[in-house]
Amino acid sequence: MIKLYKLLLLASILQSCNSNQQTPEIVVKKQATVLSKNSEFDLAKITFKENPSKLYSQNILNPNDVSYDAKRDGKLTDEMLQYKISTTITDFMDIDIPKNFGYLYRSPELDSITRFENIYFNSLSLLTNSSKKPIAFYAETTFTTEKESKKKLDEITKKLGNPKHSYSIGNDFDQRSYEWILSDRTIQIQTSFGFSMSVSSDGNNSSGKYYKWDILIVANKNKEELYNAHKYEFPDKILFEGKYHSYKEFQFEKNTVFEDNFLLNSANEANLRVKYGIYDIPAENDKETTTKPTIEFD
Repeated sequence: MIKLYKLLLLASILQSCNSNQQTPEIVVKKQATVLSKNSEFDLAKITFKENPSKLYSQNILNPNDVSYDAKRDGKLTDEMLQYKISTTITDFMDIDIPKNFGYLYRSPELDSITRFENIYFNSLSLLTNSSKKPIAFYAETTFTTEKESKKKLDEITKKLGNPKHSYSIGNDFDQRSYEWILSDRTIQIQTSFGFSMSVSSDGNNSSGKYYKWDILIVANKNKEELYNAHKYEFPDKILFEGKYHSYKEFQFEKNTVFEDNFLLNSANEANLRVKYGIYDIPAENDKETTTKPTIEFD
């Protein structure tokens, strides 16, 4: 009887101790509504219903690629945000495309302004339609080692499954593209490498290789209109430097698709042609093409 009493007393004490223990609080970070340093706007949680004006209310670039300042730049107008495709040809020939398509919001570089899963990016661009509804997001980041870049790509593949498309898009810088088509969005990750050199007046110069990631997320329902916005038909005669020329003189195609950061690589049929089996990805032992380094001055 005494033994049974002791057992009941022990059970009562244990129950009392357990009841006093607090359940660990699970903190779920809310999606940022305003972009800022360390805001960690989660690209995995985008709904395409975000408010671009609010999102970029504190940090946005002006058309001159510097942080917008109301006192210096005046009112931020729709004309300043108008989406325009800029390439060597469009700039040289003064070609204005697309016409009244939508608006482009761009952030300055800020630490961890956005992320995708556990990958952090320091800038974010958002493209809207003419009604200022988001249709695409674009961000960039870099890694210091190839091993880290591959590890992150493996993590994304485990999360999303094998990509619908994966191929090499250029030997220079070993440019590769991976594309996942989900129910409501398409996610594209483009990888490459490059060289950087920093020259400082105090003699602390440095150089090295970096591995670049670009991520593009496009709403599936807007993919066709976004692709069409990149199309341009050259007139039979082009006025250039006071004279009319045939587009053929410039070796232009009559119907051209101009590419920028918001055009999926799969829109180019040449990228989808199979050369080396299922995916056009070079073997790991292929030699990388070396290029001249970019130089940054402190």
